[in-house]
Amino acid sequence: MNINYLKIQLKTRNISIYKLSKLTGLDDGMLNRIINGKTTKPQITTIVKIAKALDLTNDEFAELCGYRKDDKNGI
Repeated sequence: MNINYLKIQLKTRNISIYKLSKLTGLDDGMLNRIINGKTTKPQITTIVKIAKALDLTNDEFAELCGYRKDDKNGI
């Protein structure tokens, strides 16, 4: 998961961890651990909930998952 990208999205959209928790239905403590890098590999269901709450496009979702359009593997 691309934590830096998530932080940028939260800052750009002016969404706090608490608000993200309310939007996703996820525990704010768990979200805090993800954002602070203590949880390095969150479940895909968690990432999907975050993406849906932020209304990310497919490209933005791929970036959140750690893939970039300019990666050598063509994604």
